[in-house]
Amino acid sequence: MAGGKETPRQKMIGMMYLVLTALLALQVSSAVLEKFAIINVTLEDLVAEENRKNAAVLTAIREAGEGKTNPKVLAAVANADKVRAATQDVMTKIAEVKTKMINLSTTSGKIDEALIGNHGSQVATLMIDPRSVTGKDFEKALNDYINTLNQLTGEKYDKIAKPPREIDFFKDDPAQSKKDFLTFTFENTPPIAAIASLNQFQTELLTTEALALAKLAVDADAGVVKFDKIVPMVKPKSSIVAAGDKYEADMFITASAEGLTPEMFRNGQKLDVSLDPAYGVMMGKVSFPASASSYDANGLSKQTFEAEIRIGDSEDQIYKQTIEYFVAKPVIRVTTGNAPTLYMNCGNTVNIEVPALGTNYNPTFSAKGGSVIKGDKPGRVTLVPQERKMAVTVVNGGATLGTENFDVKQVPAPKYVAMDNDRKPIDLKNGVRGASLTGLRISAEADPNFKQEVPKDADYRIRSMEVVLARGTQRVATINANSEILDMGAWRSQFRPGDRIIIDIKSVTRRTFQGQDEKVPIRSEVINIPIQ
Repeated sequence: MAGGKETPRQKMIGMMYLVLTALLALQVSSAVLEKFAIINVTLEDLVAEENRKNAAVLTAIREAGEGKTNPKVLAAVANADKVRAATQDVMTKIAEVKTKMINLSTTSGKIDEALIGNHGSQVATLMIDPRSVTGKDFEKALNDYINTLNQLTGEKYDKIAKPPREIDFFKDDPAQSKKDFLTFTFENTPPIAAIASLNQFQTELLTTEALALAKLAVDADAGVVKFDKIVPMVKPKSSIVAAGDKYEADMFITASAEGLTPEMFRNGQKLDVSLDPAYGVMMGKVSFPASASSYDANGLSKQTFEAEIRIGDSEDQIYKQTIEYFVAKPVIRVTTGNAPTLYMNCGNTVNIEVPALGTNYNPTFSAKGGSVIKGDKPGRVTLVPQERKMAVTVVNGGATLGTENFDVKQVPAPKYVAMDNDRKPIDLKNGVRGASLTGLRISAEADPNFKQEVPKDADYRIRSMEVVLARGTQRVATINANSEILDMGAWRSQFRPGDRIIIDIKSVTRRTFQGQDEKVPIRSEVINIPIQ
């Protein structure tokens, strides 16, 4: 691989290429060939990108030399043109070799499935056979190119056409280290792998050219990029202005250079950079969820991030700045629908909203002292408390917005009501006529407010009760009932004016909103029904 300053992407691709080359030495499979096809496309993109960058550097060198008379500057400009010409000459020769390989490997004249699946040796023969001059001319062009750059810059650059003994990855491999450059590169190499190899050499060629142009740019005082697009920008003090208040902003200019695609980072993380259609300059897209752990008395938290823009590799082409911004404490608005309070072990429907976030509000919740069930809309939840205090923490986009605390009430005890078979309440003061009493219905009715606030949790059932027919201090008859409906037919002949029917509730359950039966604590309440 070529030495010097390589980008992480170039190093990654180079390592992938070496690893796949090693795999080819072991076994050639369709899967390996498909990987080479993928790498080939990536390398072609990298070649185009590096070619464009180097052209932009050459333009900057030429502009730096305009109107100059310093012999060193003029020589640097002339040599930069020669470097670029030498590069394009070798790039053209490599492209011609790729065309030969493609025409030998498929009838379509392009990289297709037939070429990718070709395991033939025709390309290897083209590059290695002593009777073919293609491989020898290719190796000579690479070596002559490095010698040319050394002469034009006064530097010494690494060879591109390296035999395996000069590559750390293979120098100790007895099966590879004795091979020459062409044999090592193309022996037993399927066409798609050979074509990917040529693209890799083109990337090394352009990387070396970039080093040479960078050196000549320093000689030509071309370290300063000349911007050809200058546009006005306005940065408001605040994006929200109340009626009658002042609109305040800073106005400044920003600039860009055609052909220059800067790299932009936030806290070291690379940003997507694209051409802004409104201003015609390259802009990085900064987007991340704002968060803070503490706020001042005004509900604000000062935060920062590191902004970095690189238009070259030298220190004077890297621009850094610490950007300050403020995170406002979100206002969490809680509405509880029909329920103004929470009830223990009940499904309390609650809307937890943060109006300032608008459509960006897509929260998750965690709870202490109970559980949270998400509803059909963002912010709509069902809170199920298990303790007298419940705390719900709201998180949006990974940022904690705050915690809301709720007081929890115990479920109010039901009221027991005695009715006749027509569901008419019994007059407990005056009683009923024994001769007409055929049955009773004893029900447990929820507290009206509780029933209105959590109707799905207000369904009670009496599971057992003791019913006594009393005369004075004596028990005449007793029924142990496990139903709310009581048949009084068997007692009608025993009723005497002044008798009493005493109903003692033993157990009651409440059906929760989740369909579970919860035992209700029984309060000391006995129903007395006088017999007329």
